[in-house]
Amino acid sequence: MDKALAVTARAFLCFQTKGRLLDAHLARMLTSPRQCRCCGATFAQLLSLSCDRPDICSEDMEVEDNSAVLATRGDILTDDFCRLGDLRFVRAVLAIPLPGSRGEEFLLGTWASLSRDDFDAYLDLFEMRETEKLGDRPAWLANAIPPDMPMPAGCVLEMRPEGQYPELQVTEQNHPLYPLQKDGAELEELLELLYAYGHDLPSLVFDA
Repeated sequence: MDKALAVTARAFLCFQTKGRLLDAHLARMLTSPRQCRCCGATFAQLLSLSCDRPDICSEDMEVEDNSAVLATRGDILTDDFCRLGDLRFVRAVLAIPLPGSRGEEFLLGTWASLSRDDFDAYLDLFEMRETEKLGDRPAWLANAIPPDMPMPAGCVLEMRPEGQYPELQVTEQNHPLYPLQKDGAELEELLELLYAYGHDLPSLVFDA
């Protein structure tokens, strides 16, 4: 991260609101219309990012409708499912709380690697919006987060009701995402993540 940005992030002032600390600069950034010069998104919009496929999946593979996962054999990528050889993946979310933001989260739309049995069971319940019947399942994070992180993360995939995407909870304590999910990401850590994904922070941070 650029030194000036790191210094700026550390220098943000906080004030007390309803018994909880709220970062004054973060509060302004959450409602600011300023846009990232590289993608046109506001800071609030960047709190929800998405990976369109597991990292192992080729960029050349076309994304098909979900119905194709049942109608097609072999390797396939759909909006919410991926099958590559013996590997099985489902779309999930990974949430990182932001302390002092009154409930805001940094949401990453990501992919989870499941066993074949768990994948088949999830698929059977998906259309009925009853995947929560599976309960929590062991899984692996199928995307490198942060982007330069080579180590896969062991996780628990928590099923959620009413057709919501399941949520990944990192269980590998030596993975950098573990403390971020457990304790939340301070503003500087969040800015570092956005910077790692190539976003133009000066256009969002300064004069926000």
